[in-house]
Amino acid sequence: MKASSIETPIGTQTTTCMKYNAHPESLTHRDAHIAPDGLLPEARRAWEDAHIWKIFRHYSRTFSFATRLLPAPMRLPIATLYYFCRTIDNLADHARTPAERDAALKKLASARRALDRSLSGHPPPDSLMWRRLAEIHTRYTLHTPPLHELIDGAEWDLRGIHIRDEADLIRYADLVAGSIGAMMLPFLIDDRADLTRLETPARALGIAMQITNILRDVGEDARELQRIYLPESLRLAHGCPDIAPDGAGGIPEGYSELMEALMMLAEQYFVEGIAGIGSLNRSVRSGIGAAARMYREILNEIRARGYDNLSARAYTSGAKKLQLVFFDTYERRKRRLLTRRAAAPARLPA
Repeated sequence: MKASSIETPIGTQTTTCMKYNAHPESLTHRDAHIAPDGLLPEARRAWEDAHIWKIFRHYSRTFSFATRLLPAPMRLPIATLYYFCRTIDNLADHARTPAERDAALKKLASARRALDRSLSGHPPPDSLMWRRLAEIHTRYTLHTPPLHELIDGAEWDLRGIHIRDEADLIRYADLVAGSIGAMMLPFLIDDRADLTRLETPARALGIAMQITNILRDVGEDARELQRIYLPESLRLAHGCPDIAPDGAGGIPEGYSELMEALMMLAEQYFVEGIAGIGSLNRSVRSGIGAAARMYREILNEIRARGYDNLSARAYTSGAKKLQLVFFDTYERRKRRLLTRRAAAPARLPA
């Protein structure tokens, strides 16, 4: 994939461009992609809908794939909420220098104000994202604290807070992804009274997915963002205090055991999160279950690569995702991969 610069209201950003140069809009200014002038209201609305969907598909192949299994009326609201999440996340991920981080923190402060305005029914009028967020809040009464937590998580990244141990990792994952599980709940439940009861498993599923993302992207995060999310205490315990971001020299001694320890943590949260799916609205259970299985399978893909998540990221293929819509093969494949690993010749000391 080729990196190229695209002009957005946030500034000129270098991003990985595939078929669609999507980039979420500025937090307080006019959208990066504006509907052409002269469109009738219905056509403008359709253009904006398509823009939101393009962003969703571009940035989240797995989640957008699974969302197709949900009832049609809730697909665009979920894509809109993802639009908000991606915009916040990109602010943290595109700030590399101290000056850029300071500017991004100021934009996050503006985002909090724009979020409060939108939730009170007065979004910035020239912002598609905030207007649509206000609409879905009016319709579904969003659970608002998690939206602010997501901004807290972006601030964590921008301030370079160190992940010392497992508790820090879980706290971070809850801010940036457990919050998303919680904010999605109003779309997925039958009765608002179920919100409190189901928030814990919803957050657990988000935490599991975020830990999985971290394991998928170890090398990429180190190379491109200069961030290591693997807890320091676990790296030290497994003899991997330093990680070569490009995988130079191969997989370090003890690294596979470190990965398995964190995979086990992710699996524990997947179990807790998946257990709550049966309490959701019947029409969404298959889609949310499929999303969970697709994400969890990334752990097996890392195993299949010999735990090399340093030189390239692991991903679940389209064919495998389609299979996971209907069948849960995770444990069977995991056992096969671990058996193969145990039978492999022992590594010689470096």
